[in-house]
Amino acid sequence: MLKVRNLSKAGMLKTFSLASLLLCSTAAMAQSQKTGVIKDANGEPLVGVTVLEQGTSNGTVTDANGRYTLKTTKANAKLKVSYIGYETKYITPGQNVVLEADDETLNEVVVVGYGTMRRKDVTSSITTVKAEDLNHGVFTDPAQMLQGKVPGLVVSSTADPNGSPSITLRGASTLRTGAMSPYYVVDGIPGVDISIVSPDDIESIDVLRDATATAIYGSKAANGVIIITTKKGTEERTNVFYNGYVAFDNILNTYDVCSASELRDYANKNGVALKDGGADVDWQDAVLRTGISHSHNVGITGGSGNTNYMVSANLIKREGVIKMTGMDRFNVRSLVSTKTLKDHLTISLGFNSMYGKHFGVPTGEKGESVLDAMNYFSPTNDIKNADGTWTIGAGSKNYNPLALMEENKSETVWKRNQFVAKTSLELVKGLFWNVNYSWNNYQRTYSAYNTRNSQIEGIGNKNGQATRSTYFGREQTFETYANYDFSVGKSKWGLMAGYSWEEKKNNDGFGLSVEGFYNDDLSWYNMSYAQTILGVQNSVQSGYLENIRNISFYG
Repeated sequence: MLKVRNLSKAGMLKTFSLASLLLCSTAAMAQSQKTGVIKDANGEPLVGVTVLEQGTSNGTVTDANGRYTLKTTKANAKLKVSYIGYETKYITPGQNVVLEADDETLNEVVVVGYGTMRRKDVTSSITTVKAEDLNHGVFTDPAQMLQGKVPGLVVSSTADPNGSPSITLRGASTLRTGAMSPYYVVDGIPGVDISIVSPDDIESIDVLRDATATAIYGSKAANGVIIITTKKGTEERTNVFYNGYVAFDNILNTYDVCSASELRDYANKNGVALKDGGADVDWQDAVLRTGISHSHNVGITGGSGNTNYMVSANLIKREGVIKMTGMDRFNVRSLVSTKTLKDHLTISLGFNSMYGKHFGVPTGEKGESVLDAMNYFSPTNDIKNADGTWTIGAGSKNYNPLALMEENKSETVWKRNQFVAKTSLELVKGLFWNVNYSWNNYQRTYSAYNTRNSQIEGIGNKNGQATRSTYFGREQTFETYANYDFSVGKSKWGLMAGYSWEEKKNNDGFGLSVEGFYNDDLSWYNMSYAQTILGVQNSVQSGYLENIRNISFYG
């Protein structure tokens, strides 16, 4: 019997080795590197063709010989081959392909800085994504809708509903956090905060990637330019539309930490002294949840004669996967356009507004983070003691994660308004004079309250501590430029010259921290009821007003 048992072990070892080799082979096949050549109908190699692994942002472009080399990330991958003026094709990795000219695409109009061009006249790297091709889902930022749609665009999202995705278009250009984001232009207005744009209001997005395409915007466009065109009214009839969704967010994987029974077994086997609270709590399960989000967008478009209009409202409510975190946002967008002087003059007026509220929990350092506490707090500790108080961990900065959430609350309210006026006058055939003006202001109010039962060191003995601050900002942009398009023989020419004036006033605000409340009912409201203002050095905040003005001439 012993000999049989040993033979069985050897057989199992061989089987395991074979399975391991098969798995390694499968992984190698899934990430294999393939090379192919892309030519036109005349057999000439095409340079700069975009080759993108379908469903991912993994892609490349062809070299001077029309050759592409790409390492795919999954088995049975398909490659999307696209090039300006040619029909898009889907191929297997390593396949050679001939692209056919697409006359309809060549005549498509794309937005290029201060004007438009037919795609066949474009020599720079521009990618246009229509509304129907954008990603759909739980998106609070329009840039997330481009993930996997534009070669070289990397979107790194976070599970925090109050966090902003990291957008990188032309690779890492700096070590500074938040300084690699592309420059946004919305309906011809540069430098717009895209939180004011609802994803459902977008008609198309043009992504300018290379230096020749972004040069018109100067150094502000060093990380690329994303031009967003929103939906306009129609002159045909009145349309009422509604879009909505319900979504669920879950954590895919959690840390594999010891349960209470496993911790006790380890302590017994290794002679380790364990402070056993007698409970069995899965703190990750106690902190995490299924986040339910829903969005509702309703609008009306219409017009008559030479006038059209569009009004839309969007409500987003998103729950985070961490309990007590979430985001509410309400957007309103309106636009009225009319033509006069025998259609030579176009006037557009718009008003946009956003109100957002973010709810958060402690995510600080030195253990003062719910994300850390749900992993380090002992599973043998119960959630609360018999008397209803929160359990406390042994030692310093060993916080009960639910106590951190319940007894230390914060809220941030954002308000933003924008007024836009645009005119375009055709002076002679092909010569247009444009004037754009944008004014917007914003307000951010942060409120936080640590209750009398807070476990955070240095705060729990303050009988309640409240902090509140509010900051304001306002921005103005004025631009005037002329476009002249004409033909000389078979050549087409386009001339443009303009002037831009921008002014930003930021960081105008103040804040206050107080402590010593009779109870926790008032939270951060009625701070005058507090007994003490903290030390002047730490309690009173004051912003220093920043005034930035940029004046540019371009052409």
